[in-house]
Amino acid sequence: MATTAANATTKPVVEAPPGPLREFWYYFSENKGALGGLIVIVLIVLAAIFADLVAPYGPAAQHRDHFLTPPFWQDGGSTAFLLGTDAVGRDILSRIIYGSRYSLIIGLIVVTLSL
Repeated sequence: MATTAANATTKPVVEAPPGPLREFWYYFSENKGALGGLIVIVLIVLAAIFADLVAPYGPAAQHRDHFLTPPFWQDGGSTAFLLGTDAVGRDILSRIIYGSRYSLIIGLIVVTLSL
């Protein structure tokens, strides 16, 4: 009898409301477009940080046998140069990956100065 009386007088446990970060992540993760954009931004930042490991060639390396090679999905394209080469034989994919470093650094500098 004593245990049932004790159970009747206890109050139900009320959980604390979620913190602002947890609430933000819940609503953010519901938006599939925002989640996709976050994934793209994270991939770009990781590619910029690890450009030396990710890029197939150096940004200034010239391949004199492959001037203006088209991307690999077009006729005459090669899987050695996924996005093709430019007029002097430099790999376009490698130049984009290394160029993302400069874009992110300039963006950070501009935001810092504007603050």
